[in-house]
Amino acid sequence: MRSSASTLSYEARAIAEVGEADLAEWRRLISTFPAFSSPFFSPGYSRLVGACADGVFAGLIRGDGRLLGIFPFELGEHAQARPVGSIFNDYQGVLIAPDTDWEVERLLRGLDLESFTFDHLLAMQAPWTRYWHRRGVSWVIDLSNGFDAYRSLMRDNGHRLLDDLARRRNKIERELGLLSFSPHEHDHDLLDEMLAGKAAQWARSGWPDRFAAPWEQCLMHGLLDTNDRDFAGLLTVLRCAGRPIAMHLGMRSATVWHYWTTFYDREFARYSPGLLMLVEMAKSASGLGLRELDLGKEDFEYKRRLHTRTVPMAEGVAAPWSNADTNA
Repeated sequence: MRSSASTLSYEARAIAEVGEADLAEWRRLISTFPAFSSPFFSPGYSRLVGACADGVFAGLIRGDGRLLGIFPFELGEHAQARPVGSIFNDYQGVLIAPDTDWEVERLLRGLDLESFTFDHLLAMQAPWTRYWHRRGVSWVIDLSNGFDAYRSLMRDNGHRLLDDLARRRNKIERELGLLSFSPHEHDHDLLDEMLAGKAAQWARSGWPDRFAAPWEQCLMHGLLDTNDRDFAGLLTVLRCAGRPIAMHLGMRSATVWHYWTTFYDREFARYSPGLLMLVEMAKSASGLGLRELDLGKEDFEYKRRLHTRTVPMAEGVAAPWSNADTNA
């Protein structure tokens, strides 16, 4: 029997205190509904952030004696909630069957929350619609049929970036040395090297270092140490003549590789080392059991040229009891 919004119950539980039965149901929801296949929806992600920072909770939604949904969130001051991991979180929402009758207002009230601020919310979740301020998309490469099928699709659609990058690969190997690619290296020193390079890049651009805080360092290195079946970190490296020229720290679920933080050596910029690495990631995905490479929400030309589909997303603030609400 389908539960109505008025009969659902809500409980906010610290992420470390979520029991095995509820974690199993969390994972079942992910495996049942492809919309929740991002590694950011994995309990492993929330548990990792919770091990590095205070205030990470799972909102448990129950009806008819069963766990029907999970709302991961991070609690700030004055009962204001934000996504788990704040700026690092690229997929947000309530893990719940699409046909379940639920309401944002009852959800927040039931969890004693005044508001929830979001910037990568699944737009398919209609109850949030009145709180949207802006729309966007996450750009996805479908690799479910392998890289060769993907490359053929790109050519059939008139997209030639992959061919151009193949020529750049040949050029760098002729001029500087052979390329080698590793989808994952469990090397904390190499990760520190990448994060330092990224911090220097941001400093040149006048941006703050996103990896300076202790909890952020904990998250990055904890991700490198995580290798579960449905959630793991991947430190990817592209080398030229044995020298790292591009690196990427990301994460995967059972089926999705999420493109997250990249760094490349500026001396090799004319060869587009970051894009060369991305192509190698796409080539290796199926060998890792992964069906998609999610490029994230930021809008760059290379994403427009390489993607096969998009996931609609929304930004906004759900603050039902504030006069500052802005409808889309």
